[in-house]
Amino acid sequence: MMRQNIPMAKQKSAGFTLVEMMVVLLIVGLMASIVVFSFPSGSSALEEDAQRFAARTAALRDNAILQSRPMAVQVTPSGYSFLERRKGSWSVIEDKPFVSTDWSSGVRAATGETGPMMISFESTGLPSEQAELVLQGKEQSRRVLIAPMGDVTLAGARP
Repeated sequence: MMRQNIPMAKQKSAGFTLVEMMVVLLIVGLMASIVVFSFPSGSSALEEDAQRFAARTAALRDNAILQSRPMAVQVTPSGYSFLERRKGSWSVIEDKPFVSTDWSSGVRAATGETGPMMISFESTGLPSEQAELVLQGKEQSRRVLIAPMGDVTLAGARP
């Protein structure tokens, strides 16, 4: 068998090289990520406030268990704050993540005619009572439920 030496200039290219394919895939991936990140997140201020409140309230419950001390969350139509029981009285907590927080613009809590709502957790993590907080936005609402065993969950929108 005799081997033919064909000069490189005369060989025909039959496709793309691996490097060319990787460069094209990289460019397509970058363009796709730009498109995805340019879309709005879809979550509203109401949804973000409800999730943040539920997470912080669940953390407060866990903190009450860890510190073996009663703790509470006080909700007003304009915001909420966290309290701890020290020497027979309630004092406001101002350490992260338990800082007092205002609701986002356009979001209000429906606390009813009784004024501020206070939900306390005993050192066992059990709430003082089962509670439901309704956050209202422009055209929607979101419920935060505190179960008798202390579980904090978000419920669907309420008409």
